[in-house]
Amino acid sequence: MLKRCLSPLTLVNQLALIVLLSTAIGVTGMAISGSLVQGVQGNAHAINEAGSLRMQSYRLLAAVPLSLDDQPLIDEMERTAFSPELERAATRDGQESQLKALQGYWHSQLKPNLKSAQRADTVSQDVAGFVSRIDMLVSSFDQTTEHRIDRVVVVHRVMAVFMALLLVFTIVWLRARLLNPWKQLLAMARAVTQRDFTQRTHISGRNEMAMLGQALNTMSEELSESYAVLEKRVQEKTAGLEHKNEILSFLWQANRRLHMQVPLCERLSPVLNGLQNLTLLHDLELRVYDIEDEENHQEFTCQSDMSCDDKGCHLCPRGLPPLTGSGTTLKWRLTDGHTQYGILLATLPAGRHLSHDQQQLVDTLVEQLAATLALDHHQEKQQQLIVMEERATIARELHDSIAQSLSCMKMQVSCLQMQDDGLPESSKQLLSQIRNELNTSWVQLRELLTTFRLQLTEPGLRPALESSCHEFSARLGFPVKLDYQLPPRFVPSHQAIHLLQIAREALSNVLKHSGATAVTVTVSQHNNQVKLTVQDNGCGVPENAERSNHYGLIIMRDRAQSLRGDCQVRRGESGGTEVVVTFIPEKPQITAQGENHD
Repeated sequence: MLKRCLSPLTLVNQLALIVLLSTAIGVTGMAISGSLVQGVQGNAHAINEAGSLRMQSYRLLAAVPLSLDDQPLIDEMERTAFSPELERAATRDGQESQLKALQGYWHSQLKPNLKSAQRADTVSQDVAGFVSRIDMLVSSFDQTTEHRIDRVVVVHRVMAVFMALLLVFTIVWLRARLLNPWKQLLAMARAVTQRDFTQRTHISGRNEMAMLGQALNTMSEELSESYAVLEKRVQEKTAGLEHKNEILSFLWQANRRLHMQVPLCERLSPVLNGLQNLTLLHDLELRVYDIEDEENHQEFTCQSDMSCDDKGCHLCPRGLPPLTGSGTTLKWRLTDGHTQYGILLATLPAGRHLSHDQQQLVDTLVEQLAATLALDHHQEKQQQLIVMEERATIARELHDSIAQSLSCMKMQVSCLQMQDDGLPESSKQLLSQIRNELNTSWVQLRELLTTFRLQLTEPGLRPALESSCHEFSARLGFPVKLDYQLPPRFVPSHQAIHLLQIAREALSNVLKHSGATAVTVTVSQHNNQVKLTVQDNGCGVPENAERSNHYGLIIMRDRAQSLRGDCQVRRGESGGTEVVVTFIPEKPQITAQGENHD
């Protein structure tokens, strides 16, 4: 019968009904217990009041005969005997008659006797009778309280029995309605996971578990039908992914090979061969232009010829059969948006088309080829710049070494020629030949003169200038003063090299030409500019010095131009020569608050 009543309900509703029933049993038990317990509320206080009456009666008995000072004891006894707690407890427990009799005994007999008694023994019997009445009232309160507590215990036991029965029913219901169907559903789910679509569930009823079992049965049937189709699609996708993996692997290998430090042919031929194997393209040809000159280009293919065999190269396939039938010639230009480096040519068989993956492969490879050619072109330019810089360095070295020696030798030969009176004719002719050879060597050397980059051996511009000043002080015979006012690390090292060499060139000119007795080197800062001043008190620079084969002055100006600055060589206001160089340093590094720790 219970099964028939619960079967139309869903599992959720049935579970909710069980929970509601258990809740109702618990609430009912608590309500009954609460009402019974509420009946004994205040009995303890009433018993305490009764005990207080007992004590107060003995105090009055001890105070006989009473005086006016004992009136507060009588008043307190009066208040306690007629306290609201005693009256409420007596009303709740049905002891109103006993309480009224106790209060009447107090008014009619005990109170007057206590006031009129002269000795305690005359009223001791009355007090004993009053105390006995109090004891009877307290016993009534105790009996009523115990009776109600017994009923609360009985109610709890009955509720516990009902809860135990409900628990047993719930366990049986859960096993029948949830656990067993759930096991069947799990078994079928495991079977589906293991690709076994033959197992079915057998759950009776119209609840959720039965509906879920039917749905799983239907799903298993549909899965068994579609699994074969999915397997076929997976195989097709796997083949496509394998092809894409081959393409990605080829692109990675191609990128790695294109950046190897080997000749261009050894990099390009295997790449073109791999592209031909992965696509429908054939007759691949890569033309690399010489500075965007389409007429002058270098050709690379993926098929060897006789010259390759002579060199022992086996990077390209040999003996490929000729392809029959016409095809479409495709072109891809190798450019980076600014420069065109070449073109890729290929033939596509007639009636065939490149797939999307193959088209992406070709486009990506074209970008890699363009990037490789651009990098090679950039490296070639860098190598040219390095060669040009090395040649400029050699020219500067020649000026600082051989050119100075040649100048000295020319002056010495000139001095010998001026003393030709005592020389024989053969010596004069020999001196003339030597002078002509020196002039020829000087003319040839002058064509090689250019700016020179000196490497700093001292850590920083200031120590390098100090070292140079000490060096020229020893050579000049008087101290060269250095006034350095820059913050530390203000001038980058690549600019400090030029500044140091300008200062050394100026000091060298002072040593050779000025005849000065005092030299000052000043390095200062004006806003964001650096100013180098080399001033002496010598004879001063001659007019048109640069036109008089003073190549040192020209090189100083060339160095100043490399600093993107200005160099002026002029006569000082008080005589002598003044070399002034101004420039803006690149990315200055200044310490906090201008502290100088150089």
